[in-house]
Amino acid sequence: MELTAASTLTWAREILCQLGAPAGCTLEVLVPDVSAEPEVRYGETAFTSRLEIQDGEADGPSVPDQPNCLCVVLAFDDGVSTSVLLEDSLAEAEVVVLLAEQFQDSVLEHTGGVPAPPCPGHIHPAMAGVVDGEASWTCPQSGSRHGRDGSGRTRPIRVLPGPVGQTT
Repeated sequence: MELTAASTLTWAREILCQLGAPAGCTLEVLVPDVSAEPEVRYGETAFTSRLEIQDGEADGPSVPDQPNCLCVVLAFDDGVSTSVLLEDSLAEAEVVVLLAEQFQDSVLEHTGGVPAPPCPGHIHPAMAGVVDGEASWTCPQSGSRHGRDGSGRTRPIRVLPGPVGQTT
């Protein structure tokens, strides 16, 4: 699957709406600049050095240096952010579930533990998972899928129509 920044941003926005993300948060999709790779002549070896800054010392999110991937950054108004690295080799449902899992954790922490999205009939939130090839919200206790009315029908995470690369 070829990820596009536009389709990934659309999925991320839809997930945040379902999670009830607080006002003031922002989304950004970072694309690596593969043209910045240094040329190495045949027979020579290249040396790569990387500095990883810990404890909030970085100026902002860094762009992944591998081709065929995107980095989605969810930033809150208090300066806390979450970055999700998405590789091009992932299936669409896996991409949506990975975004949902990471964003759900971040929103849960930022809101002080408000369970979102709700799991019908329970006090815990529904969890993201791939069920029958579709990214769905499921109950972590029973594993069943939830419909909007709690009936057990599939409740897809990505509700906007359109194939990969198409935005609505």
